[in-house]
Amino acid sequence: MRNRWAKIALFVVSCLLMVVAVAWGAEGEEAPHGVTHEQLMNLLWFTLNFLALVAILYKYGKKPIAEMFASRRENILKQYNELLEKKKEAEARYIELQEKLKNLEKEAKEIYENYIEQGMKEKERIIKEAEEQAERIKQQAELYIQQEVEKATAMLREEIAEASVRLAEEILRKNITVEDQKKIFADFINEIKGRVVH
Repeated sequence: MRNRWAKIALFVVSCLLMVVAVAWGAEGEEAPHGVTHEQLMNLLWFTLNFLALVAILYKYGKKPIAEMFASRRENILKQYNELLEKKKEAEARYIELQEKLKNLEKEAKEIYENYIEQGMKEKERIIKEAEEQAERIKQQAELYIQQEVEKATAMLREEIAEASVRLAEEILRKNITVEDQKKIFADFINEIKGRVVH
């Protein structure tokens, strides 16, 4: 880096020496191609001023400018590294989302199959409950029918018994004589006496 600056400084000094030589050699005369002594002196002063400005900037501005460029370079590198990091994170997130998408498809299929299985189980449970309830209703109906049949049978027996008693009374009224009545009465009394004695 210093070697390069030395070459630049040597080149500038050489150019200045040539300009000064031409200016001194042409003092009072018009230089070739219509360049006057005054113009050459102005060029010399402009060059000296420019070199002085460059020297001042180099001396006092080298460090801040170098720091500015170094800082800028560090910021650019930092931003570049951050972008690389974000790119890696984005790629990792993309891969993760791809895996989740695959897993979501698998989970959706499993959930669907699980719902179908649960639906079949629920269907079987409902059918079983309905069958059990139908069996209970059937048993209750059979019990009710049996009770009603027993009630009807009991009522029919009562009616038959009452009808038999009435029929027997009528038959007895028609066929029993006074002597039969006395005999039945005597037998009844004797039977009661026998029970009392025992």
